[in-house]
This record gives sequence, C-alpha cells and structure tokens, in this order.
Amino acid sequence: MKNLLPFLLLVFSLSFLHAQTPNEILATELDTYIQDEMSTQNIPGLSACIVKGDQVIWKAAYGMANIELMIPVTLETKFTLASISKLFVATACAQLWENGMLDIDTDINDYLPIDVINPNFPNTPMTVRQLLTHKSSLKDFESDLQIWEQIGDPSISLTEFCENYFVVGGDYYVASNYASTAPGQSNYWYSNAGFTLLGYIVQEVSEMPFDTYCKMNIQDPLGMNTAAWFYSNVEANSVAMPYNNNLQPQGYYSVPEYPAAMLKSNINELANFLIAYTQGGNFQGFELLQPTTFATVVPEDMMNGFGWWGKDTWYGDTSGTFWSHGGFMDGVRTQLNYYPSDESGLIILTNGEGSYGPIQNKIESYIPLFDENEVSIQDEINQSISIFPNPVLENGKLTINLNGVGVNNVECYIYNTIGSEVLKFELNQSQTTLDLSDLSEGIYFGKIMENENTLKEFKCIKN
Repeated sequence: MKNLLPFLLLVFSLSFLHAQTPNEILATELDTYIQDEMSTQNIPGLSACIVKGDQVIWKAAYGMANIELMIPVTLETKFTLASISKLFVATACAQLWENGMLDIDTDINDYLPIDVINPNFPNTPMTVRQLLTHKSSLKDFESDLQIWEQIGDPSISLTEFCENYFVVGGDYYVASNYASTAPGQSNYWYSNAGFTLLGYIVQEVSEMPFDTYCKMNIQDPLGMNTAAWFYSNVEANSVAMPYNNNLQPQGYYSVPEYPAAMLKSNINELANFLIAYTQGGNFQGFELLQPTTFATVVPEDMMNGFGWWGKDTWYGDTSGTFWSHGGFMDGVRTQLNYYPSDESGLIILTNGEGSYGPIQNKIESYIPLFDENEVSIQDEINQSISIFPNPVLENGKLTINLNGVGVNNVECYIYNTIGSEVLKFELNQSQTTLDLSDLSEGIYFGKIMENENTLKEFKCIKN
C-alpha cells in the first residue's frame, strides 16, 4: 500500500496546457512541496487553504480520503477537526456571554443541574473563564480520549457523560479527574474534559442540544451547511477515513466528549469560520461576534484567549502575535492559524498521523506572496469536479462527477504524454464513467471542457 502513496498524492493538473498566472505559479510550487512532504510523512490525504482579509486566496486538496475505496480528497471532503472543534465551543460561550445569558466569571453550578466541584477545594467555585483558558483544576490527558473511542456516534449522551464524569460517585468519576491545586490557581493544564463541560453548559444555558445550538448560531449562518458533529448527519463516505502511520484505517470513530473533538467539516466551509475571525467577528454581514466581544475572545495582551493558543511568532519573527489551535487524535492531525497583523490565516486538515509541521511552515511563508486580487472563479469550478479512482485507474474505468457544474456541451479529452488526443467523451450527465481499457499502459492527461472553456485538467495512470 505504501508503494502506491506517491501516485495517490498527484495533483490533477497540467501546467503546460495554459500560461500560469503568478498565483498559479505559487500554487504549483506549493503543490510540489506538499505532495513530496506528504509522501515523506506518510500522510494519505490533506486539504488546506490560505485566507487573506475576507476571501480565500489559495486552497487545494491532495491524496486519498479513503484508500480502500479509492476516494480522492476534494475541497468538499470533510475531515474530523479534532481539537479545532474547541474554537466552536469557545465561540458559543462568547455569544451567550455577549447576549447576557452567561457570566464567565461566576460559579458554573449556577447554570448546571449537577454540582461540579473539585473535592480538594469544595469552597472554591469553577468558572467558564477558567475552563476556556484551561485553568479550572480539571486534569485529564490526551490519551484519555482513546478510552472512550467507539465506531459510529457516541452511545453515551453529553448529559450522561457529564453527570457521571464530573460528580463524585459517578460511574466515570475517578479522583484524578481533579488536580490538587484550586480552580483559578492551577497552572495551565490542557483539558478535553473542560471543553466537554463547556459544551454541556452551552446546552443547559441555551436550552437546546449543544450540536443544535452550534448549527443554528454558528455553522448555518457561516454557510457551514454540511458540517456536523455526528456521522448520522453526514453523507456516507463524505468524511476522510483516519489512518495510522502504517496507513491502517482507524474507522469512523467517536468519543462522548464530542464538543472537544468531533466536529467534521470541509476546507471550503471551515474557511468561512476563519474569515469571520480575520474580519473581527463578521462574515458577509453576519455578526458572529460583536467587535467588543471579539476583542475579548482574541485579546492582544493575553497568552490564552477563549480556546485559542496565543504565540509570539509571525512569519518567522517576533514582532507580532498569531493565534492558533491544532487537532491531534488517532489518524487525525489538523491546524488552524489566525494572524491579526494582516487579517490572514491558514488551515490544514489531514487524515493521517504524520507531521504537518513543515507543510504549515511552507504555507505560512507563502501567505505574503499571494496576490489577494488574483482570485479566479475558475478555481471554484475546477475544484467542484471530482475524478475517481485517480490517478491509478481501476480496471481501466474512470468516473467523472461534475458535482453541480452545468453539463451543456461538456466533453472530456484524453491525451498521451506527447500531447496527442487519443480519446474523446461527451459528459452529458452529472456522473459519467469512462472506459479507458483499450489504452496501453502508461501516463495520460485529461482535459474537461465546456464549449471552448477548460473546466479541469488531470492526470491518470493506466496499469
């Protein structure tokens, strides 16, 4: 399987078929670097984007969402976001705070039907602010999530989990759930349990399930219409399969601490969330957060904002600040960065366990190079077309899905390596399977056209 990975990571493009713009040249350079690094790090699939101001200036998809089913990653492929999910929890808390429904500095038990108390400090209340900044005295470990992993959606509800995990005597309670230092006086301790508890607080304060609150107040207004917290709410095989370093599938698993880890989204829709932050809480007229709330959520003088990690590096220097959050679970590595100084950011989503660090550094270095005025609608059309299995054909068959692109006078041309046309097909329906079985073994190039306009170019390999 590993021997196939370099082929599976090929980008479906032909740079020699048209003159490239400066942004396209940069994109080609990134393509080459990212695919090489994916092969080195054994990352099966990846999607990424760069945001500048209020728009996406670069985005791309590489590799395989599902190796066994030969499903390639596209810009519509959803990835499990892992801990990037926490930013949605924090945003929900900030919204309830600005609406006067949640005081972030009062005892959380004012909002809960259960009593959450560190038994070592029974008279010291725990607050939402402490939970948001990981200083609540809850003490759990990243590896604890593995205890709860199960295939499919959680069989334990958020309410049941919280009632039994945080309350002394509960079925999931152990003394080590709480630190030996008091809430507010504890050192920073990253806590998935803490953000799970925040999700429960959002649920109780809003009087609706946590996932419903997020859908109504964050996801849908941001155009994240296909993003979901549960597999039951997404189409089959639309989520990238998680893989370990040996490219063994980990299965579509969940944990009951779902607010902390289990949101699933594609790069197109998650970019809208990032844009809302680059624009001070606003996305295309929708006010995700008020400006004063946004300043509190991502303050310049605070090392830890609401769920974000604050750092003091920016394009390799120490003159500014960037805010970020990464995700780390079995078969999942993700990253979302926001750079306030020029209203930019990046997202990387993967379904493997290899390091994306070098890719992040490379993409970050390219942010100042891209021209935000050079954004093409053609890029949207190109990425809406999926081709599978690709690039390695299966029994000589190639399926093209136009995914909503108009199908009037759309044709597919197949060329050999010297540029001679060898086959031509009419694409008169949304999904068409092409028979290339008569071709000799080798590499071929394809071009999908509507009238005289090129919609997409790709490469395929006939074994």
